[in-house]
Amino acid sequence: MSRAVAICPHCVRPDEQPLVCDRCAWRWHANPKPAAAVLVERKADDAAELSVLLLRRAVEPGLGAWDLPAGYLDPGESFEQAARRETLEEAGIEVELIGLNGVYHSPAGNAVSAVFRGRALDPRQDVVLDFESSEFAWVPRSDVAGWLARMAFRSMASAVEDWALDRTGAPSAKAM
Repeated sequence: MSRAVAICPHCVRPDEQPLVCDRCAWRWHANPKPAAAVLVERKADDAAELSVLLLRRAVEPGLGAWDLPAGYLDPGESFEQAARRETLEEAGIEVELIGLNGVYHSPAGNAVSAVFRGRALDPRQDVVLDFESSEFAWVPRSDVAGWLARMAFRSMASAVEDWALDRTGAPSAKAM
C-alpha cells in the first residue's frame, strides 16, 4: 500500500529539512550531516584491560539498542566541541579527547561521524544518563565482539570494533 506524502526527498528545499518520519523519527537530510561521538575509555583499578562506555538508547532511532555518546554538530561547533558536549549531555561526563578513532559514514542516518577516543577528566565520575538513554555498560575490549550485533547503528559498531582491534586512525576495509 502506498500513500501520498507532503514532500519527497527529491523536492525538499533546504529550509524544509530535515524530513522526519512520524513513525520512527528517522531524519533525512539532503547532504550527510556532520556528527561526533566518543569512545569513553576507562580502566578500573582491578581491570586488566580498557573498557568502553556504551549507552542503551531510550529514543528512536535505535530504541533499545546500544550506542556511543554521540550527536549532530550544532551551528558553528567543531567536531571536538560536539564530542565533548554530547558526552557531557548524554553521560554526564566531562572528557579529554585523546585521539581520533576514525571517521565513519552512516548511509541509514545520512551522517558522517568523527569518532574520538576520550577519558573522563575525573576518573571517578559516575555516569549520569539523560532522557536519551535508559542504561549504560562498561564493556571490556575483549568482550566487544559480543556487543556489536546489539549496536543501534552500523557506523558506531564499526567504530567500537576498530577500537577493540586497535585499528584506530586507519581507513576501514569495509568502506573501501
